[in-house]
Amino acid sequence: MQIFAFLDPFFHALSDGKLIRLTVAWVLRVLAVLVALIGLFWFIAFIGFGFKASENALGTRSAGILIGCVLFAIFGLAWGYLAAGVIMFRARSITELGDSHFTVLSILSMLFRLNGEVLFVTYSLVGVGGCLFVWFTDFSPFSQLGMLGERLPFAGGASSGFLGGIELAVLFLLLAFAGIVFFYALAELSVVLVEIALNTRGLIAKPVAESQPAAPSVTAAIPQVQPPPPQVDQPVFRANGKCRKCGQPLDTGSTFCDECGTAVG
Repeated sequence: MQIFAFLDPFFHALSDGKLIRLTVAWVLRVLAVLVALIGLFWFIAFIGFGFKASENALGTRSAGILIGCVLFAIFGLAWGYLAAGVIMFRARSITELGDSHFTVLSILSMLFRLNGEVLFVTYSLVGVGGCLFVWFTDFSPFSQLGMLGERLPFAGGASSGFLGGIELAVLFLLLAFAGIVFFYALAELSVVLVEIALNTRGLIAKPVAESQPAAPSVTAAIPQVQPPPPQVDQPVFRANGKCRKCGQPLDTGSTFCDECGTAVG
């Protein structure tokens, strides 16, 4: 009906995946801004905690706590910047995706890669920053994160001291590597599914094309060249009409001499 004609552009954009790509890209851009704000909040919170701990007169540990908190706050700010940059990069990648019959699977592949990259950045910076924090303050930074620290893997069992810092760094770097490998594998699996679907569609379309009758080919008529008639050798006579052996006169058209039987030629 014509009263719904104004909705045609919307449904066309939805069916070819353009609207979905734009929506996901803008959601990721908003998420990138929120992640950057979280990194800024992380920085401010740990700077405030460091000065508060220093003012509590914790003896010789007050300076170490302040330095450790400042370092961990810088790592938090760096995490917000890097994670927001990764999210913005993937938002542009999704926007630049071309039209496809498998738009959602392509976007899902990008989101899997995004999760792996954000996880890698998060665990790497938390591991290195947490190691420095433990070295300077002699206690785990996750004790100050409340419920967030409890939700992070292995955060509750983190120890203090020099070896505690090394343990925390190695543990989170391994988690970062395992996370990015896992999510990249999921992304490649979704791409493989798309390739299988495309190849299956091509195999189904091929027999249909082969079943259609081929158009008759028009070729120009090539004139047939008739071979020349075979040449019949005529007998060769001497100029005087006599046999070359016995000299007997030869009749016209004779092939053998009547006298001696010698072939004329």
